[in-house]
Amino acid sequence: MTEHEAWPPSWFDPERYATLTPHNVQALAHPIRFALLRLLREDGPATASGLAQRVGHSSGVTSYHLRTLADAGLVVEDEELGNRRDRWWKAAHENVTFTLRVPDQHGDAEQLETAARYLRMVAQVGHERVLGYVNGLPERGAEVAELPWQLGYIDLSLTYAEARELSARVVEAVAAFRRDQAGRARGPGGPDAEGPERHRAVFQYQLLPDDDGGAGGAGAAGGAGATA
Repeated sequence: MTEHEAWPPSWFDPERYATLTPHNVQALAHPIRFALLRLLREDGPATASGLAQRVGHSSGVTSYHLRTLADAGLVVEDEELGNRRDRWWKAAHENVTFTLRVPDQHGDAEQLETAARYLRMVAQVGHERVLGYVNGLPERGAEVAELPWQLGYIDLSLTYAEARELSARVVEAVAAFRRDQAGRARGPGGPDAEGPERHRAVFQYQLLPDDDGGAGGAGAAGGAGATA
């Protein structure tokens, strides 16, 4: 196994990130648990009843799924906020990393299908986020000229080694902008609550094989200049 293929990579901090593989992704490959962990990670600690209102299920159902996440080590009780009446939960890690690179945890066919189910939810969230931004542009008026957000794609031809190097460089570059956010949720009390000059943002990144040569894409708007 080469240096680029080794797991964990140099940027990985087990105190900040949870590792998911086909062997243990089952706990998060459920839409309710996926939504609960996302809310806790992005908006900070919450109770089962508070989360139930946001995901549209009863507090009993939400409590069951929170316990499942806790058994998997993905959420923990927030003892500073909890009391005899309410149990508060928080994400156990700053983020979750899914990988196929952990030795002996590549998974069998059934486990890979579970992994695919989880990744479909990840992809759906990203898809909806992009469409929400694009659909909202007409309402922003002249403000759009000042916005820093962008999306697009760049056609590449890479060896596997070059692809791994590119991914490592991107992760390293983004990590520099998280230096003042380590371990803190983005919601109330998080870094984006410090002042009007700071905005909630998410960096979406996919490096994928172009197996069909772009034939299934939505047009030729790409290249380095596809921005919005």
